[in-house]
Amino acid sequence: MTPSAGGRHRRRIVETAEYVAMLHRMVDALAKRLSDDPVGLVHVEPLREQLRDAMNIAIALNQEKPRGYSFGELAKILGMRRESVYERGVKGRALLAEMRARLGVTSLRRHREARLQEAALPDRRPAGGHHRADLS
Repeated sequence: MTPSAGGRHRRRIVETAEYVAMLHRMVDALAKRLSDDPVGLVHVEPLREQLRDAMNIAIALNQEKPRGYSFGELAKILGMRRESVYERGVKGRALLAEMRARLGVTSLRRHREARLQEAALPDRRPAGGHHRADLS
């Protein structure tokens, strides 16, 4: 982080390509480490599964966004069949539902509405406003 004029820290923006390049470097370093400790190979399959799940969740989250890419567009980007992207989105939604249930939040929007109702307060957000916390 770089200090700014008021003594506060400004957050560095990391582009997706830079972040992915870092992950590639980390995987390369893992391969070198595992060559000295082959028993550590037991950790590779769970990492592979986590990457697959991350892709499925990313597709599902993209579909929740008002301006997300369509399954056909994602299929073109990924070089896959549209049906395969759709199936990944279904798996991603199931993973998200499982994660949200595990965290005790099945629907952030419903949870928010219930809390406002319990407090007898009106919703003051602009109509049609989409906020990150609205995703359910």
